[in-house]
Amino acid sequence: MTGGAFPVPTIAADPADPRLAPYRGVRDADLRGRDGLCCIETPRVVARFLASALRARERGGDARDELPCVPRSVLCDPRGLEALADLLRRMPEVDVFLAPDDRAMTEISGYGLHSGALAIGVRRDEPHPASLAGVDGTLAACDGVVHTDNLGAIFRNAASFGAAGVLLSPNSSDPLLRKTIRVAMGRVFDVPWARAREWPKALWDLRARHGFRIVAAEDAPGAVDVGTLSPAPRTVVVFGAEGAGVSKPILEGADAVARVPMSTRGGTLADDPPSLNVAVASAVMLDRLCAR
Repeated sequence: MTGGAFPVPTIAADPADPRLAPYRGVRDADLRGRDGLCCIETPRVVARFLASALRARERGGDARDELPCVPRSVLCDPRGLEALADLLRRMPEVDVFLAPDDRAMTEISGYGLHSGALAIGVRRDEPHPASLAGVDGTLAACDGVVHTDNLGAIFRNAASFGAAGVLLSPNSSDPLLRKTIRVAMGRVFDVPWARAREWPKALWDLRARHGFRIVAAEDAPGAVDVGTLSPAPRTVVVFGAEGAGVSKPILEGADAVARVPMSTRGGTLADDPPSLNVAVASAVMLDRLCAR
């Protein structure tokens, strides 16, 4: 090992080193299914990943046990190491592989969307909904959201507007996929989240046992404009997938169904009203329903 110009012990990134195997090709299916790992990319997002682990360490053992993913190693070039050095100095248990330049990083990983830093995390069991039951504020619930960009955007919006967490249905996508993490700007490591196994029972349990109001985000008959709803001490806002929307049992069982009011300007056709995808709609809804 050598620290080089940075006060962080590093390992020369030899492409033949078997410890670099998880970085080669960076295929989510292989990382998740075969090895129980995930890949994080770009210095800013890797920094959020490392900072999340450090905060959990400072809070104590229980907080660390609740993390869905913990750092194993970092692969970076000198510019990436400079950006991450302050965090890595406090994490001697994380192997730091130093590549000489951007070209070497790309040669090892097989693609160029790294901006000088990648990290490998070890997956743990996905958090249970009980971990969100005691929070105050607004939860964003994903009812079958499978598109990685949309799920990443919901996490980023949740962080931006102060949501207390994200609850996933059984068939919603994996928050620890590489692209989801990148689109979320690493907020999957900042915003508490959990995966429900029984759906929509998990929603009704939050209402019955913990006093959550359930709001379905859907432009459906009888929906009210979201601006008419006020933030409540505890609310779950349920977002559906593109096309399918929020499922019928949730629409029928929710305390309210809310829509984003749309303009009629610009020659809107009666049979083709304007609409927002869930990434944008979730931003509007959370802006209205999160108390700040």
